Amino acid sequence: MKRNFASWTISILSFVMMFSFTGCSQNQQLDDAKAAEKNEIVESQKTSNKTLKKPVVNYATLKVDKNQATSGDKVKVSVKIKDEDDMQSAYIYYLSGMTDNLQMIELNYNEKTKYYEGYIEILDSSESGTWKVESILTVDKRNRTTNTYNSLTVNDTTLENRQDLSSGDFTVSNTNPEYNAPKIDMSTLKVSQKSAKLGDKIKISIKITDETSIQKAIIVYKKPQSNKSETIQLTYNEKTNMMEGYYTVSETSESGIWKINYIIAHDTNYNSRTINCDWGDENDLKYFVNGDFTVEEIEE
Repeated sequence: MKRNFASWTISILSFVMMFSFTGCSQNQQLDDAKAAEKNEIVESQKTSNKTLKKPVVNYATLKVDKNQATSGDKVKVSVKIKDEDDMQSAYIYYLSGMTDNLQMIELNYNEKTKYYEGYIEILDSSESGTWKVESILTVDKRNRTTNTYNSLTVNDTTLENRQDLSSGDFTVSNTNPEYNAPKIDMSTLKVSQKSAKLGDKIKISIKITDETSIQKAIIVYKKPQSNKSETIQLTYNEKTNMMEGYYTVSETSESGIWKINYIIAHDTNYNSRTINCDWGDENDLKYFVNGDFTVEEIEE
Protein backbone atom coordinates (compact mmCIF):
# COMPACT_ATOMS: atom_id res chain seq x y z
CA MET A 1 0.00 0.00 0.00
CA LYS A 2 2.81 2.40 0.93
CA ARG A 3 4.68 1.42 -2.21
CA ASN A 4 1.59 2.14 -4.33
CA PHE A 5 1.05 5.46 -2.59
CA ALA A 6 4.68 6.43 -3.13
CA SER A 7 4.46 5.42 -6.76
CA TRP A 8 1.25 7.44 -7.20
CA THR A 9 2.86 10.46 -5.50
CA ILE A 10 5.89 10.29 -7.81
CA SER A 11 3.59 10.13 -10.86
CA ILE A 12 1.73 13.24 -9.75
CA LEU A 13 4.95 15.14 -9.08
CA SER A 14 6.29 14.12 -12.49
CA PHE A 15 3.11 15.30 -14.19
CA VAL A 16 3.20 18.63 -12.33
CA MET A 17 6.85 19.17 -13.21
CA MET A 18 6.22 18.25 -16.85
CA PHE A 19 3.23 20.59 -17.02
CA SER A 20 5.28 23.35 -15.41
CA PHE A 21 8.15 22.96 -17.88
CA THR A 22 5.74 22.73 -20.82
CA GLY A 23 3.93 25.81 -19.61
CA CYS A 24 7.20 27.67 -19.22
CA SER A 25 8.24 26.62 -22.72
CA GLN A 26 4.94 27.74 -24.21
CA ASN A 27 5.09 31.04 -22.34
CA GLN A 28 8.63 31.60 -23.58
CA GLN A 29 7.57 30.89 -27.16
CA LEU A 30 4.65 33.28 -26.76
CA ASP A 31 6.92 35.99 -25.36
CA ASP A 32 9.38 35.46 -28.22
CA ALA A 33 6.58 35.72 -30.79
CA LYS A 34 5.26 38.91 -29.20
CA ALA A 35 8.76 40.41 -29.15
CA ALA A 36 9.28 39.54 -32.83
CA GLU A 37 5.90 41.02 -33.73
CA LYS A 38 6.72 44.19 -31.78
CA ASN A 39 10.03 44.52 -33.63
CA GLU A 40 8.26 44.11 -36.98
CA ILE A 41 5.78 46.84 -36.04
CA VAL A 42 8.59 49.17 -34.97
CA GLU A 43 10.53 48.55 -38.20
CA SER A 44 7.35 49.04 -40.25
CA GLN A 45 6.69 52.34 -38.48
CA LYS A 46 10.25 53.45 -39.14
CA THR A 47 9.79 52.71 -42.86
CA SER A 48 6.40 54.43 -43.05
CA ASN A 49 7.66 57.46 -41.11
CA LYS A 50 10.68 57.81 -43.39
CA THR A 51 10.51 60.96 -45.47
CA LEU A 52 10.79 59.92 -49.10
CA LYS A 53 12.18 62.57 -51.37
CA LYS A 54 10.75 62.88 -54.85
CA PRO A 55 13.47 62.09 -57.40
CA VAL A 56 14.70 65.14 -59.32
CA VAL A 57 15.89 64.87 -62.92
CA ASN A 58 19.15 66.70 -63.57
CA TYR A 59 18.10 67.69 -67.08
CA ALA A 60 21.46 69.37 -67.78
CA THR A 61 23.09 65.91 -67.81
CA LEU A 62 20.74 64.45 -70.47
CA LYS A 63 22.69 63.08 -73.45
CA VAL A 64 22.74 60.47 -76.23
CA ASP A 65 25.78 58.53 -77.39
CA LYS A 66 25.07 59.29 -81.06
CA ASN A 67 23.20 62.09 -82.81
CA GLN A 68 22.86 60.22 -86.12
CA ALA A 69 21.50 56.67 -86.37
CA THR A 70 20.26 54.19 -88.96
CA SER A 71 18.94 50.64 -89.17
CA GLY A 72 20.90 48.32 -86.87
CA ASP A 73 22.11 51.06 -84.53
CA LYS A 74 21.37 51.31 -80.82
CA VAL A 75 21.09 54.78 -79.35
CA LYS A 76 21.92 55.05 -75.64
CA VAL A 77 20.23 57.86 -73.73
CA SER A 78 21.55 58.82 -70.28
CA VAL A 79 20.56 61.22 -67.51
CA LYS A 80 21.36 61.75 -63.83
CA ILE A 81 18.54 61.68 -61.29
CA LYS A 82 18.93 62.89 -57.70
CA ASP A 83 17.53 60.98 -54.68
CA GLU A 84 17.64 57.78 -56.67
CA ASP A 85 17.54 55.70 -53.46
CA ASP A 86 13.87 56.59 -53.07
CA MET A 87 13.06 55.95 -56.73
CA GLN A 88 11.17 52.95 -58.01
CA SER A 89 11.40 53.45 -61.79
CA ALA A 90 12.18 55.98 -64.51
CA TYR A 91 11.19 56.36 -68.16
CA ILE A 92 11.89 58.68 -71.07
CA TYR A 93 9.30 59.31 -73.80
CA TYR A 94 10.24 60.08 -77.40
CA LEU A 95 8.20 61.50 -80.26
CA SER A 96 9.01 59.42 -83.35
CA GLY A 97 10.56 61.08 -86.39
CA MET A 98 7.55 61.48 -88.72
CA THR A 99 4.26 60.66 -87.01
CA ASP A 100 5.13 61.93 -83.50
CA ASN A 101 3.95 58.66 -81.97
CA LEU A 102 5.06 58.32 -78.34
CA GLN A 103 7.61 55.62 -77.61
CA MET A 104 8.54 54.78 -74.01
CA ILE A 105 12.08 53.76 -73.00
CA GLU A 106 12.79 52.41 -69.51
CA LEU A 107 15.85 53.86 -67.76
CA ASN A 108 17.97 51.64 -65.51
CA TYR A 109 20.66 52.74 -63.06
CA ASN A 110 24.29 52.07 -64.02
CA GLU A 111 26.44 51.94 -60.88
CA LYS A 112 29.65 52.49 -62.86
CA THR A 113 28.55 55.63 -64.69
CA LYS A 114 26.10 56.86 -61.99
CA TYR A 115 23.64 57.58 -64.81
CA TYR A 116 20.19 56.22 -65.58
CA GLU A 117 20.43 54.67 -69.05
CA GLY A 118 18.11 53.32 -71.71
CA TYR A 119 18.46 52.08 -75.29
CA ILE A 120 16.49 52.77 -78.46
CA GLU A 121 16.96 50.06 -81.07
CA ILE A 122 16.73 51.41 -84.61
CA LEU A 123 15.09 48.98 -87.02
CA ASP A 124 14.62 49.15 -90.77
CA SER A 125 10.95 49.88 -89.99
CA SER A 126 11.80 52.76 -87.60
CA GLU A 127 10.67 56.19 -88.69
CA SER A 128 13.24 58.48 -90.25
CA GLY A 129 13.58 62.04 -89.05
CA THR A 130 14.44 63.70 -85.75
CA TRP A 131 13.33 61.81 -82.65
CA LYS A 132 12.59 64.35 -79.93
CA VAL A 133 12.24 63.91 -76.18
CA GLU A 134 8.69 64.52 -75.01
CA SER A 135 9.19 64.01 -71.26
CA ILE A 136 11.00 62.13 -68.51
CA LEU A 137 8.90 60.35 -65.89
CA THR A 138 10.03 59.21 -62.44
CA VAL A 139 8.09 57.09 -59.94
CA ASP A 140 9.13 56.94 -56.27
CA LYS A 141 8.56 54.11 -53.79
CA ARG A 142 5.18 55.53 -52.83
CA ASN A 143 4.11 55.55 -56.49
CA ARG A 144 4.24 59.33 -56.68
CA THR A 145 5.02 60.41 -60.24
CA THR A 146 6.92 63.43 -61.49
CA ASN A 147 7.12 64.54 -65.11
CA THR A 148 9.80 66.75 -66.61
CA TYR A 149 8.46 68.01 -69.96
CA ASN A 150 10.44 69.21 -72.94
CA SER A 151 9.62 72.89 -73.36
CA LEU A 152 10.45 72.62 -77.09
CA THR A 153 7.92 69.86 -77.84
CA VAL A 154 5.21 70.40 -75.20
CA ASN A 155 3.46 73.72 -75.72
CA ASP A 156 1.27 73.64 -72.62
CA THR A 157 2.71 76.51 -70.55
CA THR A 158 0.51 75.62 -67.55
CA LEU A 159 2.72 72.61 -66.85
CA GLU A 160 5.09 73.52 -64.03
CA ASN A 161 8.15 71.42 -64.81
CA ARG A 162 9.19 72.31 -68.36
CA GLN A 163 12.83 72.28 -69.45
CA ASP A 164 14.86 72.24 -72.65
CA LEU A 165 15.45 68.50 -73.20
CA SER A 166 16.71 68.77 -76.77
CA SER A 167 20.10 67.33 -75.75
CA GLY A 168 18.35 63.96 -75.87
CA ASP A 169 17.28 64.33 -79.52
CA PHE A 170 18.78 62.30 -82.37
CA THR A 171 18.15 61.85 -86.11
CA VAL A 172 17.31 58.59 -87.90
CA SER A 173 17.99 58.21 -91.63
CA ASN A 174 17.96 55.57 -94.41
CA THR A 175 15.18 53.43 -92.95
CA ASN A 176 12.04 52.06 -94.63
CA PRO A 177 9.12 52.44 -92.23
CA GLU A 178 5.70 51.07 -93.15
CA TYR A 179 2.50 52.94 -92.45
CA ASN A 180 -0.10 50.33 -93.37
CA ALA A 181 -2.64 49.47 -90.68
CA PRO A 182 -3.19 45.83 -89.67
CA LYS A 183 -5.75 43.80 -91.61
CA ILE A 184 -8.67 42.39 -89.62
CA ASP A 185 -10.35 39.49 -91.43
CA MET A 186 -13.89 39.69 -90.08
CA SER A 187 -14.92 36.52 -91.93
CA THR A 188 -12.74 34.50 -89.51
CA LEU A 189 -14.42 35.84 -86.35
CA LYS A 190 -15.84 33.04 -84.19
CA VAL A 191 -16.56 31.96 -80.62
CA SER A 192 -16.05 28.51 -79.13
CA GLN A 193 -19.68 28.33 -77.94
CA LYS A 194 -22.81 30.39 -78.53
CA SER A 195 -24.36 29.69 -75.13
CA ALA A 196 -22.54 29.72 -71.79
CA LYS A 197 -23.32 29.16 -68.13
CA LEU A 198 -21.52 29.88 -64.87
CA GLY A 199 -17.89 28.69 -65.01
CA ASP A 200 -17.70 28.33 -68.80
CA LYS A 201 -14.66 29.76 -70.59
CA ILE A 202 -15.46 31.15 -74.04
CA LYS A 203 -12.71 31.50 -76.63
CA ILE A 204 -13.01 34.37 -79.12
CA SER A 205 -10.73 34.18 -82.16
CA ILE A 206 -10.08 36.21 -85.30
CA LYS A 207 -7.34 36.50 -87.91
CA ILE A 208 -5.34 39.75 -87.84
CA THR A 209 -2.24 40.24 -90.01
CA ASP A 210 0.32 42.97 -90.63
CA GLU A 211 3.51 43.62 -92.61
CA THR A 212 5.44 43.86 -89.34
CA SER A 213 3.75 42.31 -86.31
CA ILE A 214 0.75 42.96 -84.08
CA GLN A 215 1.66 44.86 -80.93
CA LYS A 216 -1.81 44.88 -79.37
CA ALA A 217 -5.30 43.71 -80.28
CA ILE A 218 -8.53 43.87 -78.30
CA ILE A 219 -12.20 43.01 -78.75
CA VAL A 220 -14.65 45.14 -76.77
CA TYR A 221 -18.04 43.64 -75.92
CA LYS A 222 -21.13 45.50 -74.81
CA LYS A 223 -22.74 43.92 -71.74
CA PRO A 224 -26.40 43.00 -72.32
CA GLN A 225 -27.97 44.73 -69.31
CA SER A 226 -25.82 47.70 -68.28
CA ASN A 227 -24.39 48.38 -71.78
CA LYS A 228 -20.99 48.77 -70.13
CA SER A 229 -17.85 47.61 -71.92
CA GLU A 230 -15.90 44.40 -71.36
CA THR A 231 -12.43 44.34 -72.96
CA ILE A 232 -10.94 41.05 -74.15
CA GLN A 233 -7.17 41.06 -74.78
CA LEU A 234 -6.09 39.00 -77.79
CA THR A 235 -2.81 37.13 -78.14
CA TYR A 236 -1.33 35.33 -81.13
CA ASN A 237 -1.58 31.53 -81.30
CA GLU A 238 1.20 30.14 -83.50
CA LYS A 239 -0.60 26.82 -83.98
CA THR A 240 -3.84 28.32 -85.29
CA ASN A 241 -2.36 31.57 -86.74
CA MET A 242 -5.23 33.36 -85.03
CA MET A 243 -5.50 36.11 -82.43
CA GLU A 244 -7.34 34.63 -79.46
CA GLY A 245 -8.88 35.83 -76.21
CA TYR A 246 -11.05 34.36 -73.47
CA TYR A 247 -14.01 35.33 -71.33
CA THR A 248 -14.95 33.31 -68.24
CA VAL A 249 -18.54 33.48 -67.04
CA SER A 250 -18.56 34.39 -63.35
CA GLU A 251 -21.22 35.09 -60.73
CA THR A 252 -21.12 38.79 -61.66
CA SER A 253 -21.54 38.21 -65.41
CA GLU A 254 -24.64 39.79 -66.93
CA SER A 255 -27.07 37.36 -68.51
CA GLY A 256 -28.27 37.91 -72.05
CA ILE A 257 -26.69 38.31 -75.48
CA TRP A 258 -23.15 39.69 -75.48
CA LYS A 259 -22.40 41.62 -78.68
CA ILE A 260 -19.09 43.02 -79.95
CA ASN A 261 -18.93 46.81 -79.96
CA TYR A 262 -15.60 47.22 -81.78
CA ILE A 263 -12.25 45.59 -82.56
CA ILE A 264 -8.88 47.42 -82.47
CA ALA A 265 -5.46 46.27 -83.66
CA HIS A 266 -2.08 48.09 -83.44
CA ASP A 267 1.14 47.05 -85.16
CA THR A 268 4.69 47.64 -83.91
CA ASN A 269 4.88 50.88 -85.92
CA TYR A 270 1.83 52.23 -84.07
CA ASN A 271 -0.40 51.97 -87.13
CA SER A 272 -3.89 51.00 -86.02
CA ARG A 273 -7.23 49.84 -87.40
CA THR A 274 -10.62 49.98 -85.70
CA ILE A 275 -13.78 48.23 -86.91
CA ASN A 276 -16.95 49.41 -85.20
CA CYS A 277 -20.25 47.54 -85.25
CA ASP A 278 -22.17 50.75 -86.06
CA TRP A 279 -20.27 51.93 -89.12
CA GLY A 280 -17.82 50.73 -91.73
CA ASP A 281 -17.76 48.38 -94.68
CA GLU A 282 -20.95 46.33 -95.03
CA ASN A 283 -18.91 43.20 -95.77
CA ASP A 284 -17.27 43.58 -92.38
CA LEU A 285 -20.41 44.51 -90.45
CA LYS A 286 -22.30 41.36 -91.41
CA TYR A 287 -19.76 39.18 -89.57
CA PHE A 288 -20.14 40.85 -86.16
CA VAL A 289 -22.95 38.46 -85.27
CA ASN A 290 -20.43 35.58 -85.40
CA GLY A 291 -18.88 36.97 -82.21
CA ASP A 292 -22.16 36.98 -80.25
CA PHE A 293 -22.70 34.62 -77.32
CA THR A 294 -25.46 34.25 -74.74
CA VAL A 295 -24.87 34.03 -70.99
CA GLU A 296 -27.60 32.01 -69.30
CA GLU A 297 -29.38 33.32 -66.20
CA ILE A 298 -27.11 32.86 -63.17
CA GLU A 299 -28.92 31.71 -60.05
CA GLU A 300 -27.96 33.42 -56.81
